[in-house]
Amino acid sequence: MALIVVSNLPLSSAQDERRINVLLMGGIGTTHYLHDYFRDEPLIRYTPIPCRGVPGGDAAAKKMIRLYFPRTYEEMQSYDFIWLRSPEYYYFTTQQDKMMYDAVTDGAGGINDASVLSMIAQLNLAWATSLLQTAFPNEAPVVAEKGGGVSPVGLFMVVINRDFEDPVLTPFIPFGVEKVSCDCGRFVIARETAKTMAWQVGNFPAYAKVPYLIVWDYQEGRTMTTGDCGGSQGWIRPPKTSSDNLYAPDIVVNLILYGTKSGLIEDVEVYHRIKTIFTQFRTRMAVLISLKEFVDKFGANTEKAHIMIRDLEEMGQEGRDHYMDQEFVRCEESMNEAFDYCNEVEAAIKKLKDEALLWVYVIEWAVTTSVLILSSFVLWTLMVRRRLYRAVKTTRME
Repeated sequence: MALIVVSNLPLSSAQDERRINVLLMGGIGTTHYLHDYFRDEPLIRYTPIPCRGVPGGDAAAKKMIRLYFPRTYEEMQSYDFIWLRSPEYYYFTTQQDKMMYDAVTDGAGGINDASVLSMIAQLNLAWATSLLQTAFPNEAPVVAEKGGGVSPVGLFMVVINRDFEDPVLTPFIPFGVEKVSCDCGRFVIARETAKTMAWQVGNFPAYAKVPYLIVWDYQEGRTMTTGDCGGSQGWIRPPKTSSDNLYAPDIVVNLILYGTKSGLIEDVEVYHRIKTIFTQFRTRMAVLISLKEFVDKFGANTEKAHIMIRDLEEMGQEGRDHYMDQEFVRCEESMNEAFDYCNEVEAAIKKLKDEALLWVYVIEWAVTTSVLILSSFVLWTLMVRRRLYRAVKTTRME
């Protein structure tokens, strides 16, 4: 089943309003990495609609679209970004095609991977003849005529355009992202006014380089096309080894930010580092709350600890505010302060625990000692002093 998936990070209503709504469609099984990327990113809320390779075939795919695709254009306008991850586009009706096209023209961002242009004619023609493809920067009809534009050579490298005017990919260059080997490249032909953000090099022998990521502004919207198959060993695949693109999730977020004309991740190192901060903070909070509840059971006065935990939650909320405003440096500073305060809260609760358990230990010691003394007295009286001992009298029968 496709469900609306949101980050498990608690957010205020004001923060929730600032999230980017993403409509994710295509070959996105339950284990696809984009689920993990979006689920763990507080800036993003997404709706997944599987419509390629869906168990149950055509009927199941159409059901997913019928259930989760926006029913009205007003609902469609609630989405800020459309991610086309290799959908079988012929499942969409003409009305749905136009709704997505209108959303882009009215300001939504979008990205499609080149596997929309499959080698299978039924697939590439469905996309190449759609209205929505005219809002994307790839010459889909031309590529479709070439049979999908599959690379005759497997591996390629991504080379970033240093002269691109916006810092979307260039901040990642120092982190070695251009050394990552990719496969499943597809031929991309940029439309006349499209700009190239990166090239794929090494997989099309007849060309020195072929566009890998292109972008253009289409009316009020901004769309992109990438030259790999998103689900294979692409540049944005999830990192599994040190030789993979360790910054793939960060790049995906930056592409969405750029497509929605939001602020960009410029300090990559800080952003990459704070990705795990909120998970760690939730863990610390859960431990502190559990510890306080444990102390509560012994009747200790935990009012001070309760106030400290509430203050700690407010500090975490402040850090999330900075994150949602994309002030990542300030977010890190706030969360570091919160972690320092976590240590104070933990020390205070442990002190309460020690005080509460001290009386438990005293009572247990007193009970144990009393039993020892009493049993020793009884043993001494009966077996040693034998004050209550009476010898058994015998009688003689005459």
